[in-house]
Amino acid sequence: MMQSERRALESRSSTSTRWLAAIVVVGMIAAAGYLIFSRESSFAPSRAMVDGLPGTIGVARAAPDLPARTLDGQPLRLSELKGKVVILNFWATWCASCRSEIPHLASLAEKYGKQGVEVVGLSVEDPSADRDKVQRFKERFRMGYTVGFSSQELLEAYVGPGQQPIPQSLVFDRQGRLQAHLVGFDPRRDPPRLESLITRLL
Repeated sequence: MMQSERRALESRSSTSTRWLAAIVVVGMIAAAGYLIFSRESSFAPSRAMVDGLPGTIGVARAAPDLPARTLDGQPLRLSELKGKVVILNFWATWCASCRSEIPHLASLAEKYGKQGVEVVGLSVEDPSADRDKVQRFKERFRMGYTVGFSSQELLEAYVGPGQQPIPQSLVFDRQGRLQAHLVGFDPRRDPPRLESLITRLL
């Protein structure tokens, strides 16, 4: 073999070796990145901490302990209600479906309150502008349960980001785990379904 051919062959072999080494290094970096991303993703909370599908039962997901404010300005956290079956309802005075749902929630609060059911209705309206309106609404509809206001952060944490329909009701067991998430209100289906779930959790 001529010397020039030998040099060309050695040059091609050296180039191939360098390319192979580079491919191996890039592959190792990509694999390491994937493992790190996968590990971080598995532990990172989703933006909607409680995002069970509408009507899902038995998701058993813990709720974020974000504060709300009652009508009289007192702080309220879900952790303070642990040990009770909690119905957390997001609503507004202008919502027609909410007006249909609220009497049923008031009935459940009255019927099962002494057995450990706590109904909490959080309006998505502005507490600085709508407090009096919500207070009048509470009195008119005889909402004999805790009523307050939801912050945007709390609303997004419980039902997800973006524009969300209301009403939405989330039911938590005595350990504070999500057991049902109902979106909207069906007057024929939802009241018996909700009461059946509550009696099962008591």
